[in-house]
Amino acid sequence: MMEENVTFNASEEAVEAEMPVESVASETAEGSVSVNKKKRKPINQQKLQDNLWGWIFCIPLIVGTVWFVYAALIMAILLSFTDYSIGNTTPLFEYLFTMKDHIAHRTGVTGQGWDIAGTTDALYWYKFIFTRRITAAGGLYSYHEMGFYLFNTVFYMIGIPIGMILAVFFAVCMSRDIKGGNVFRVLYYLPCVASSISVVYTFKILFDPLGVINQMLGLGQFKWMDAGATTPLTWGGMLHSSKMSDFYVNPYWCQGLFTKLVIVIMSVWKGLGGTIILYVAGLSGVNASTKEAAMIDGANGWKIFWKITMPDLYPTIFYNLVTSVIGGMQIYAEPVLLQGESFMTSGYVSLIWIYGLSQGNPFNAYQASLGAAYGMVLAIMILVLTLVQFWLDSRKDK
Repeated sequence: MMEENVTFNASEEAVEAEMPVESVASETAEGSVSVNKKKRKPINQQKLQDNLWGWIFCIPLIVGTVWFVYAALIMAILLSFTDYSIGNTTPLFEYLFTMKDHIAHRTGVTGQGWDIAGTTDALYWYKFIFTRRITAAGGLYSYHEMGFYLFNTVFYMIGIPIGMILAVFFAVCMSRDIKGGNVFRVLYYLPCVASSISVVYTFKILFDPLGVINQMLGLGQFKWMDAGATTPLTWGGMLHSSKMSDFYVNPYWCQGLFTKLVIVIMSVWKGLGGTIILYVAGLSGVNASTKEAAMIDGANGWKIFWKITMPDLYPTIFYNLVTSVIGGMQIYAEPVLLQGESFMTSGYVSLIWIYGLSQGNPFNAYQASLGAAYGMVLAIMILVLTLVQFWLDSRKDK
């Protein structure tokens, strides 16, 4: 009897112990139902109105970007596979959406070793770009057109590392607590504000045969810029050599190099101010406590610069490098303003102008389709270079 009473009492206590748990669960369920039944918060009319006006102001930018960037890119890609030229009687959209006969409508252009009459090869313009050669000086020398223009562009990019090194040096100097630091920043930034035409005109005077540069260097009347002249400098003429190789008789390798050197100097000088400002801003974000700790440990200024300042400055350097390469591949105004359209100095973008937007080409027409093909090749090169830079940056952290 005693065992039965103990068992019965134990079971009652277990039931009583479970009761609060069930009641808590039921209360929780009822609370969640009541929360769900609560009304939604009223819409903030002021916030909705602000968002609406924000989208209204963004519409012009969105429409402009979609139409003048993405739609234009798609049209340019399609154009590069056709024979469309500005002023063509056939509507543009007929060419774009039907790819009408590709190149077959060309009536026939012959000369300089090429003929495109009646071809139906949709990739003809791309083959034309990579195989086009020009014979000059009465057959004395010839050159690959795209190769020379592309080499000019790459040559101008020599100024990118030079400008970055100078900009870091001046930025470090200006970041010091010295008198007149703000004045120097303004003076170095002034070339960025100045008009490109005024800068080109100034350098044209400085490097004139009778200009200040020749007088300072004692070079007499040396011709730095004469790319469009009838008698440009050649290494054969300067070295009094009778060799007939392309290097000695082609002015591209002599007069062209001197003129491109002037353009590099001008580009570095003009772009230095903007780069300095970015590096000064980057230096302000360098961890001061880490520098102080390194100084206490006995590190000299050179070690502090390479081990602390440069790693913290890397994001700014990478940004400048990427944007400088993209901008450098698209150089156009400076060489043309200085020497006009010339295979010795003009960048790759000039080919887009010459064939796509000018009548000064063998077609005597605005061959928009060929200009689009040149543009697509340039876009691919810039994309590849940018991806390579980001790939190298990703491997840096491994």
